[in-house]
Amino acid sequence: MEILSDKNKKRTLLVITDSDEQFSRISHRLSQDYRLERCSDENTAFQTIKEHCDSISAVLVCAGLLCADDRKLLTQVTNDAKLVKLPLIMLVDDVISESDSDLIDCGVIDIISLGYGRRLMKHIIENSIRIKDSATFYEIEKMLRELPSLIYLKDAEGKYVFSTHYWHHLKQDGDPDWNIRGKTDIEIRKDKENAIKAQQSDMELLRTGKGTAYTIEVNADGIQDFLEIIKRPVRDEKGNITGIIALINNVTDKELLKRQLEEKTRKDKLTGLYSRTFFEEYVQRLSNSSEYPITFISADCNGLKMINDTYGHIVGDEYLRMAALLFKMVIGKNGSVFRMGGDEFVIVLPKTDEKQAKEYIDRLLAEEKLYTLKENKLSVSYGCAGIVNDGTFGDGDAVRKRILEAIELADSRMYEYKRAMKNRNK
Repeated sequence: MEILSDKNKKRTLLVITDSDEQFSRISHRLSQDYRLERCSDENTAFQTIKEHCDSISAVLVCAGLLCADDRKLLTQVTNDAKLVKLPLIMLVDDVISESDSDLIDCGVIDIISLGYGRRLMKHIIENSIRIKDSATFYEIEKMLRELPSLIYLKDAEGKYVFSTHYWHHLKQDGDPDWNIRGKTDIEIRKDKENAIKAQQSDMELLRTGKGTAYTIEVNADGIQDFLEIIKRPVRDEKGNITGIIALINNVTDKELLKRQLEEKTRKDKLTGLYSRTFFEEYVQRLSNSSEYPITFISADCNGLKMINDTYGHIVGDEYLRMAALLFKMVIGKNGSVFRMGGDEFVIVLPKTDEKQAKEYIDRLLAEEKLYTLKENKLSVSYGCAGIVNDGTFGDGDAVRKRILEAIELADSRMYEYKRAMKNRNK
């Protein structure tokens, strides 16, 4: 093995030839661009390749050695999982014959004629190295399909370039050769609302270059799925955005478990109503709500202490559950009911003014007569107060203050009602 050029050259080429003239011609063209090493026979060459494959960028082999009847070197290199990624380029003296070209299908990546000029030789070598250094697009696509996550690529217009998997959320036309390439979300998604949101998200990412991550709920074919979507921009060498790469994970089990746990923390164990803990979060949401007017009903059970003292707390708990059942039956899905503690409750009625809230109270008072426990009829005191968005609310903190003031007023009116009831019963 002989080194003919400066060892500081960036790339190393192994030239395998038993012809001094041939080696002289190739070194004349390439020694200024590459570090050249030479082997004169197949056995020495293969051993050199095995020992130094990590430092060799490409192998140039003269046609005479490569086209021997047994094609020993070609077989050895192409059958080795580590060496097969090394570019194998055949050297011919002048004219490329048909038999030379046949070797391209057998492991040779390209052919260089010694009649070529320096620039053309360098172009072939660099292109061969680039191809072998990189997996092809289809090889990458095939590898990515082995992952459980769905990975897709879109172009700068938001059209799919490829997707590793197809899922039942897509509207396919039944053609066995159908594929996703060149199509948009609007064209292929069954859930048009999510398709529009996906397209809007893509356009924002392409405009700003900022990646995003979010979870969506998809209902298609009677199946509820939760999909976690992570998107990032794809950029060219100049930093220009050329597309979108995205990862989709099916997080349905995780999301349902999360919702179950959240629901448990939101609910009062005794009554099944919403808890005081969740009420704080709920009020924060109302601060940004557009569902005005909103009216709050403050409710407080009458006679619970007497029932606890007479029958015990187990019966008292049943009395509270009975009140909760009354609220659920009358209010239904028109509002949200919270147990604030003990026998105190708050009913929140969006898109309801005080007049309408008082109609609910009348229904509650009428219905409670049907509920009896240990010969004690259910009795609840009520008071209500509402807020309207008159354009003077200001920021979220100001809205929250108005909400709390309304609840405080509803409490005050409830206690007035309770006192009046006691005075009537004296």
